[in-house]
Amino acid sequence: MPNKSLLSAFSIIFFCFFNVLQAQYYEKAPQSGVGSPYFELVVQNQFNESNYGHRLLVLAQFLYDDIHFIKSDTSGYDGELELLLAVYDMKKRVVVSKTMKKTLNVKEFKLTNSRELQFLMKTTIDVPSGEYILLARSTDLNTNKSIQRKVQLNLQEYKDVTLKLGGIIFLQDVVMDTANHIREIQPIFGNNFTLRKGYFYVDYDLYCKDIPAEVSLLHEIEDEDEEIEWDTTIVKKIDKHVTSQILKIDKSKLTRNRYKLYVVAKTGEFSTEISRNFSFFWSDVPYTDEDINNALRQMMYILPPDSLEKYLEASLPEKQAFFKRFWAARDPDPSTAVNELKNEYFKRVNFANRNFTAFGTEGWLTDRGRILIKFGYPDDIERHPFDMDSKPYEVWRYYNLRKIFVFVDRTGFGDYRLDPNYLDMEYR
Repeated sequence: MPNKSLLSAFSIIFFCFFNVLQAQYYEKAPQSGVGSPYFELVVQNQFNESNYGHRLLVLAQFLYDDIHFIKSDTSGYDGELELLLAVYDMKKRVVVSKTMKKTLNVKEFKLTNSRELQFLMKTTIDVPSGEYILLARSTDLNTNKSIQRKVQLNLQEYKDVTLKLGGIIFLQDVVMDTANHIREIQPIFGNNFTLRKGYFYVDYDLYCKDIPAEVSLLHEIEDEDEEIEWDTTIVKKIDKHVTSQILKIDKSKLTRNRYKLYVVAKTGEFSTEISRNFSFFWSDVPYTDEDINNALRQMMYILPPDSLEKYLEASLPEKQAFFKRFWAARDPDPSTAVNELKNEYFKRVNFANRNFTAFGTEGWLTDRGRILIKFGYPDDIERHPFDMDSKPYEVWRYYNLRKIFVFVDRTGFGDYRLDPNYLDMEYR
């Protein structure tokens, strides 16, 4: 049951204020906050030592506001959710599937609209090596409304490899048991950090063929200028084929916006590495000229051009005051400490930068980046990278918005541009 005042704020704030900009507006992601069971998803590739296969750790996070609650027969309000996970091979055959259910009960009606309360659904799925697509579909059992997400997986053979690193996952918090094993985790979804205070954790699996062994683990964090901002090396005595590695990092050591974490494992003359992007978005007012200029430029899709030009030339205090004033006026729920609209906007910017940056153009400036920032994450992406009779292309579908966008890579080097036949779709 969505919060009506919150929905109203998200749906009309930018359209009404900026209709003179020919529909250059930003709106809330169509899935979250509108009564559909939207969820954030993390999938981590781990190793299954028993059969040299792969174990997928699947984490899905839901907000109470995205679940429909009905009056309970006994007390309070009840919500019920089903999460289906299915792994398909490249011939679209189901390799394995799993269904989980979650029941909720709250005593007060206002809690059914909470965007602070959330819950995590967690499970593991064992699959052999190969290429797959993981489908995750949530269904609200009180409304039968569904949301689905797809993740492409390339799970490589590793039995005869000297060393192999699994997928990296970023965690906000970790609870260990008395044997120093992970008992509880709180993942960071989207690899986006909102605060520079405190610590975060890096978790990944290490496979070592020949044991016992001494393995050196180098961790480097590289900024967007490819400068190493933080690094550490740990030497471990390994006596199991598969071990889980946890690293704690102080966020205050990182001062830039975008980063890449490298992990290099080495034993003897053999080495292997993995990497993962992560970023900080503007949860607070940027405090340097470089950062706030970057933030203001990234707001070009919702700012009148004359305002952007004016404040890029202003002093740092004037820029900061404008930034703070602009987002405070559009905070959908000022009673909370979080400005959901601002966080969502810069979360999309960071997603675009991580996934669409190419040929010296930052992702938020590309056609795919612009569409994602303005309209949110597509309900479905249909990819055609190797069709014989056409250039590589992608079809993005927004079912709730009744919009379709086609992006074509005319050069063959990953430079996807919006097909001219779909230009008017952006401004309808």
